[in-house]
Amino acid sequence: MVVPTRRLLHVLITSTPGSGHVGPLAPIAAALRSAGHQVLWAIAEEAGDRVRAMGFDAVAAGMGVGDRRAALAPQLAEIMALDPRQRRQRFFAGFFADAAAPRMREDLTPVFQSFQPNVVIHEMAELAAAPMAVGRDIPHVTVAFSGALDDSTLTRARRSMDGVWRAEGVTGADLSQMFGGLYLHPFPPSFGAPPPYAPTLLVQPGPAPSTATEVPDWLLQLGTERPLVYLTAGTEAIAQDAPWAAMFEAIGAMDVDAVATTGVIAAESFGALPANIHAEQFVPQAWVQTRASVVASHGGAGTVLGAAAHGVPQVLYPLAADQWENADAVARCGAGVVCEIDRRDASTLSAALARALGEPELRAAAQAVAAEIAAMPTAADHVAAIEALVA
Repeated sequence: MVVPTRRLLHVLITSTPGSGHVGPLAPIAAALRSAGHQVLWAIAEEAGDRVRAMGFDAVAAGMGVGDRRAALAPQLAEIMALDPRQRRQRFFAGFFADAAAPRMREDLTPVFQSFQPNVVIHEMAELAAAPMAVGRDIPHVTVAFSGALDDSTLTRARRSMDGVWRAEGVTGADLSQMFGGLYLHPFPPSFGAPPPYAPTLLVQPGPAPSTATEVPDWLLQLGTERPLVYLTAGTEAIAQDAPWAAMFEAIGAMDVDAVATTGVIAAESFGALPANIHAEQFVPQAWVQTRASVVASHGGAGTVLGAAAHGVPQVLYPLAADQWENADAVARCGAGVVCEIDRRDASTLSAALARALGEPELRAAAQAVAAEIAAMPTAADHVAAIEALVA
């Protein structure tokens, strides 16, 4: 009996450079690499070292975060005047379609020519890979980092992308062409129905591979005798708009330990903090979430899903983009509390933290979501489905 030789693939991963966009792709990329496939990651140069530190080959492609912000700057005042829950469509098209996609197409053209991918895996906000793959009859897969895009967001993004699709010889692109042969969706059922874009498979959100291996002693000592609150606003510049002072005041008056990760903000810039708060610019969030009794955050998808996977109740103060929708998903299923923009003073935040710490219903709902996530397929479970697209 002759056993057929398994075909090993050239897999091109494409993403924008934000941590919240890189993280969801990493488990898929790692699973494909573990299966023996050759993986090349195309990403803006500013994030190349982060990808290489995870063990992947990387090539520079696309705009950096600063360049994308500069391109959107003329529209920002108009966007920020909208209701916060109406801003996502403008942010999505402005950050990822208008300027970023044409630049990414330009940079990816020689990569397609030299690497000759058999399949392309891209995150939901990297929009150039789809028309390039379709125009070359290469199967592609979308990996989502948060919930479904609504119709208005899709409409605006598709309109912005029309020139890129036409440049690839594709007119009238439909949703199946935009999102490919598979759409890997990280939200558990309690957060809402999966989108109808393409064949959709749930995928368990997983932390990106990390080079950090040893939990520091200071963290091991926290949350052992009283509850631990994890406070964060992510790693992007918008973190500066978080209600840091009010949160520090609220937490400082509570009988808890707290870890605050400040991202782009130097931790020492806040000056003297209450004695029960330990601040660092970055700590692998899984280290803290496994010990936390409450996660208080901006509602970034990576933080929300990490807390959800650990069954931790959440307090959310969304700042931009999909964070409002992520926060609403947590609140709808009863696993957290959303603090609206006008409800972020120390007293209100303290009450929200007290609810998350003290209400059994919130913890039970959070643990139910964690059970859903634990039952979802992992990235490795989808390798065969990706291979089948090529076969």
